Amino acid sequence: MTRRDALKTMGAMVATAALATTGLSSFAATVQNEKTEKAKKRLVFYFTATGNSFYVARAFSAEPISIPQALKEGKLEYEADEIGIVFPDYAASAPLMVREFVEKAKLKAPYIFSVITFGNFAANVSDWWDDFCRQKGVTNQYINTLLMVDNYLPVFDMNEQVKIDKHIPENLAQIVADVEARREFISHVDSDDRMKGWLKRLQDDHFPMEAERLLVLNAEACIACGTCAQVCPHGNFTMGDVAEFNGACEYCLACVHACPQKALALHRERNPQARFRNENVSLMDIKRANNQHK
Repeated sequence: MTRRDALKTMGAMVATAALATTGLSSFAATVQNEKTEKAKKRLVFYFTATGNSFYVARAFSAEPISIPQALKEGKLEYEADEIGIVFPDYAASAPLMVREFVEKAKLKAPYIFSVITFGNFAANVSDWWDDFCRQKGVTNQYINTLLMVDNYLPVFDMNEQVKIDKHIPENLAQIVADVEARREFISHVDSDDRMKGWLKRLQDDHFPMEAERLLVLNAEACIACGTCAQVCPHGNFTMGDVAEFNGACEYCLACVHACPQKALALHRERNPQARFRNENVSLMDIKRANNQHK
């Protein structure tokens, strides 16, 4: 065989191999595209102050959507195969910004689920949320609660709370499995008439509070770092020589927990030296979720 013939034969072999490889690649790409088309589109929205609900939201989506940022952007029409809402239990109901989101947003999905984080007593928050959403035209197929660290400083000592094993990973895993299976379920807590009356008053009275009435600033400790402004979902803080605040307050306590100098406090706290952030969540995560400043 001449050198020319040998090169032609080698070229043919390379071309055949290339075609085979291309065919395999095309086949693999087709399979991948089919998988992508069949994959469920899931959108998950969350509200967080110390990271608990963000941690939970990430168990359902790699890129959950901040409710404060969604409201800030103003584009509130969403359609998906599954839509999830994750938020903390505030006075046996939902934070005001979460209520506002459900009131304003148009959510279209055959499967809508909600996970409500709480730290002590969930009460009838699932039933309340189910009723509230239905009144706003949103039907949940699944609502469940998840016991986590309670970050309410007037009642709980954070140093003691973090010592309690609340079986968060295994309980969260069960909720994730429920959602993956598209289980239909609304958690329910029985309560007597007196308890129902007390809860209704608590839920109805959860109104905007004034930041200047709730918060106390130690001006000597404040270094005007701006952390409080960056974690406030309402944008209540401005920075001068020290932090200045006013306006409607969600009472989420993100600013108090995040202040690196403990310069912000409440009038009454169980342990003024103890603060909390979910160990799986960074301060930057909370800033990205809540920052209202341009």
